[in-house]
Amino acid sequence: MKDWQMDSKKVLHRTSSLLQNKSFTDVTFIVGPTTASKKYVGHKVLLAMTSPVFESMFYGDMADKAKVIRVADIAPIGFENLLRYAYTDALNLETVEDAMLTATAAKKYLLPHLLRECFNYIEKNVSHTTVCQVLEFALNLEAHHLVFQCLNIIDRQSYHVLTSSNFPQISLTILETIVQRKHLNIHTEITLYNALFQWAQEEAKRRNIEPTIDNLRTVMDTTLPYIRFLAMTAEDFTKGPAKAGLLSKEECFHIFMNLAVPGITSVPRGICSATSRRTSPPEFYVCTRFKPVSFHTPIRPLRVFGVRFTVTNMDVFVVGLGISIRLDVGYYSAKKPSYDGLLRCTCKFPDERLAREELKVNFVLAKDKDVKIKFRKPLFARKGVEYEIDLQTRSAVAQDIVAPNNRSRKHEETAEGATFQFSAFKRGLQNQMSEVMEFSEILFYY
Repeated sequence: MKDWQMDSKKVLHRTSSLLQNKSFTDVTFIVGPTTASKKYVGHKVLLAMTSPVFESMFYGDMADKAKVIRVADIAPIGFENLLRYAYTDALNLETVEDAMLTATAAKKYLLPHLLRECFNYIEKNVSHTTVCQVLEFALNLEAHHLVFQCLNIIDRQSYHVLTSSNFPQISLTILETIVQRKHLNIHTEITLYNALFQWAQEEAKRRNIEPTIDNLRTVMDTTLPYIRFLAMTAEDFTKGPAKAGLLSKEECFHIFMNLAVPGITSVPRGICSATSRRTSPPEFYVCTRFKPVSFHTPIRPLRVFGVRFTVTNMDVFVVGLGISIRLDVGYYSAKKPSYDGLLRCTCKFPDERLAREELKVNFVLAKDKDVKIKFRKPLFARKGVEYEIDLQTRSAVAQDIVAPNNRSRKHEETAEGATFQFSAFKRGLQNQMSEVMEFSEILFYY
């Protein structure tokens, strides 16, 4: 073992022992709400070396000279795990809840490595029983990769999410998100209605009001309009919403009329008019900028691919891209050519902040279909912000390929409710030896 490795182990052993025996401590933290707080002690210099927040707190221009510091907005278990990580570089998470509480502490005290470890644990262990809580946590911390994972679990494991014992405890914000989903993997809409009704009963208790029908209707005011009563069977509607008395006689009458003869009468205000039942979502949605009419052999090799776009009406996750290139029909080898490269996504926010992400990607050419590149992790595209995605392959795409002719590029396209606006993607004179091609499709999810 190298000397520096041995030295680092010795240092780690010393700091670990300080955590255990509390020697030379010079600061005390009272952590958590007043009714459930715990006391922890620490060493200012070691904590300052770990976190810039602690450094500023203890040794900055406005340093806190107090020996006892109150931390009311962090859970004790989260702060305890943070201390253990600061002293020992070790993290022993047992539940997703512990990981979320620890991540909140890591975010507050600017410990990116600890935050990443917490995220990794949550990604591996989130399930249908915890996904709603994790989604709320991920939205608050703007952990977009976790948001994407949670939405996929909710959309694809919907029945198990809705019938979980934890579901009645979720927040109104997350409930509104779920009932507004276009796709849910449920056999019948009554499953969603029953889950909403149970949630409303628990929410009435949390608000300290009697769970009367009128009060439940009030509690469900922002979510009930998204329940697709017209997608239920007459039997489900009778045994569920109609029997519960949640809807007025007039509302029930119009729903029954439409269940018997669709469209025979208008739907009352506040009642969803959708008649199709929700189904499991596709892997992704596709926004097509252009469709090739015919193909030709490129004059110059292809090396750079790109697209510049803005989603004007919602946030989306870009999960892949399409390129309209194929193998020539005369290609005879059984082995399909494979290419890899570096994909860059850049954007400028309204406050002039620049952001950039890089992904390594790989794609294989085929004779009968265009290339679709799927990312290992999604790229988050915020509403109203212009993004540029470019891919430069490590080797030129040149032999035995055909590229599209007569490309009718769209300046705007709406797919599944998401409106994409496109700008020209250019790369100046630096690519005289190769041809620049725009991506033909954006694969996305929301």
